[in-house]
Amino acid sequence: MTIGSLPRLRLYTSFTQYLRVAAAYLTGRTQSAQDVAQAEQAIAQKVGARHAVLTSMARVGIYLALKHTIRPGQKVIVSPYTIADVINMVVCAGGVPVFADLEPNTCNVDAASVEQLLASTPDVGAVMVTHFYGLACDVVRVRALCDRHSVPLIEDAAQAFGVTVQGRAVGTFGRAGIFSFGLYKNVNSFYGGAVVTDDDTLAAALRAEVAAMPPVGTGYYLKKVISGLITDIVTWPPLFRIFTFQIFRFGLLHDVDSINDKLKIDTDPKLIHEVPVEYLGRPTALQARLIRSQLPLVEEHTQIRRRHAGQYRAGLSDLPQLRLPPAVPEGEHMFWYFPIQYDQREELVKYAMRHGRDITMSYHRNCASLPCFAEFARDCPNAERTAQSVIYLPTYPRYSAQEIGKTVEVIRRFFGAS
Repeated sequence: MTIGSLPRLRLYTSFTQYLRVAAAYLTGRTQSAQDVAQAEQAIAQKVGARHAVLTSMARVGIYLALKHTIRPGQKVIVSPYTIADVINMVVCAGGVPVFADLEPNTCNVDAASVEQLLASTPDVGAVMVTHFYGLACDVVRVRALCDRHSVPLIEDAAQAFGVTVQGRAVGTFGRAGIFSFGLYKNVNSFYGGAVVTDDDTLAAALRAEVAAMPPVGTGYYLKKVISGLITDIVTWPPLFRIFTFQIFRFGLLHDVDSINDKLKIDTDPKLIHEVPVEYLGRPTALQARLIRSQLPLVEEHTQIRRRHAGQYRAGLSDLPQLRLPPAVPEGEHMFWYFPIQYDQREELVKYAMRHGRDITMSYHRNCASLPCFAEFARDCPNAERTAQSVIYLPTYPRYSAQEIGKTVEVIRRFFGAS
């Protein structure tokens, strides 16, 4: 039996968080406008924005920000490399997605493609960029393009809380920025998100929308908590190395979809025109308290991720077969994963799994070529290649430098490098 590595991901959870959830529901302390207001103030202060508005989830924040930015029928320039629900939120807000292509190696939208679309597309109501895998897009250039064309910029920073560019937090370059505090994020309230903005009018409109929603449903929220608990159990290193890894390894090596799909989201993308009712909930005081308690740890954890990314880069940069994310200024970006690209990625990932390393292929798609979005289809060759070639290398804080060294060694061995 091959003993596995540390898992490819571990949640930002603790025993204390589960106790807080239990205590909140047992005592009825799930609703408090003061707790929500304090969390919003702390988030706004953390990123340097005038306002933060908590939402049930990040995609609802995208929907609300766009709804109050564009007119129905206006175009929204977006990245095609994302989950289907991000594109659906554009549609639900009344927008028409227009896909810009990606830069070759960053998984982020290409500013040159945005520039071309701004010049050639009539009635653009907004540009929405995504800061994917904790790497900021070329947001300074995109912001300048938006200013030149008098088009609002929206930032999907769901995977980028703690990322900065030139000393400024992503999410604050445009009219609005959206963060996620969901189950797999570096600030984890099991379910949640926020919109940050300097626009007083937008903030007021968002607050009014959220205030009119019912509280996040107890059953729906507890399902997220239970999912987190199960994930924590199966990724507990002693259990994972000798049991869970063997299941994942078997599923990948034998192409067992019923196992492999357990590790993915967005497995059956569909076009929708209305936001699902279960999405539209008012965040609870419990979510707010969980978020606020974790904010002081963001910088420390971000620094660890940056060091992990540096170790991967040092160990893999001489392999010409791989496309690595570009080097970035010190103190910038966060590296939710270290995303490498290889055109025969399945061969590499299966080799790594056979040799005890838990890495995985990206499940994100090129939405510009999905059948469900055929009416918005556009040729985005870099996005298509990216969607077929990205491999996630773990960077979470509890992933050790020793584990990274072993992963680098196996990848190098695959390519016959010493």
